[in-house]
Amino acid sequence: MDALALVGPTGTGKTAVALELAARLGAEIVCGDSRQIFRGLDVATGKPSAAERDRCPHHLFDWLEVTEAPSAGLYARAAAPALRGIVQRGRVPLVVGGSGLYLRALVRGLAPVPEIAPEVRAAVRRELEERGPEILHAALAELDPELADRLAPRDRQRVARGLEVARATGRPLSAWLRDERAARPPDCGVEGWRFVGLTDDRRRLYERLDRRAERFFEQGLLGEVHAFLDAGVPPDAPGLRSLGYAQAVAHVLRRLPYAEAVERTQRETRRYAKRQWTWWRQEGPRVGLAWVDALDRESPGALARSVEELWRSRAATPAPGTGPGGAQGSPP
Repeated sequence: MDALALVGPTGTGKTAVALELAARLGAEIVCGDSRQIFRGLDVATGKPSAAERDRCPHHLFDWLEVTEAPSAGLYARAAAPALRGIVQRGRVPLVVGGSGLYLRALVRGLAPVPEIAPEVRAAVRRELEERGPEILHAALAELDPELADRLAPRDRQRVARGLEVARATGRPLSAWLRDERAARPPDCGVEGWRFVGLTDDRRRLYERLDRRAERFFEQGLLGEVHAFLDAGVPPDAPGLRSLGYAQAVAHVLRRLPYAEAVERTQRETRRYAKRQWTWWRQEGPRVGLAWVDALDRESPGALARSVEELWRSRAATPAPGTGPGGAQGSPP
């Protein structure tokens, strides 16, 4: 059984298309989004609703508490048995999300990074608290420009991790993660992978993302953040550092005016979408990624039919260790 990965930038409609695809292919959906894995982050993540999840089995949504630290390796180890179970039931595994490193860890594995000395880690964390993530992001750009380009300047956890690895090992984290000779993918039980990406006109997508960010703040994001903080969740919990939530927390704590919180969310979301495009443009040829343009196919059903045609017509990229790579996809 082959697995299908539906990827692409945020806001391109992957959730709705995946539901249509699941019905057409007899699939079960596995989360491939680094924010939708958090329990309780519902308003601003594009997560499928409870009613939508009733339409077919879903896996790894609401998997972590907002206080738990995620990682690509942890995700891959959790997703692999979910995929094996889907295959054993004779269903199609459909992994949906735009978190490129998570998908790479699942499909190709990640090279192990050496243990970081506690004193190096502590020094970076102190610097993070004293100077702030933007200053550390600038330092990371000097040591690991590839990783810094993929990270938002306020992504405290990942910026600190990249900096501590580069300082402790003398080698960028991006180089460690790229070392496929040492990578060991988890056993997912699939024969091969087929990657399809949803894309759209960039200007039109950015306008849609701006409107969506406004709706998040209007339709419950602040209430969701208030509930977490009232329950004693630290404002810098890993889940609350997610896009949109970090800005909402800053507003709730009176560190950021409402209009600026919305504007920052819009700006950072556009930047995130751009980074996702860049990732999949670079990663696409390695996994045989084919793109479906949403511009001329407005409905999720029509997009799902296009994805299904690619699913049935293109040769799969074999699972690691089973043979040569598949056909190359074309960038958006």
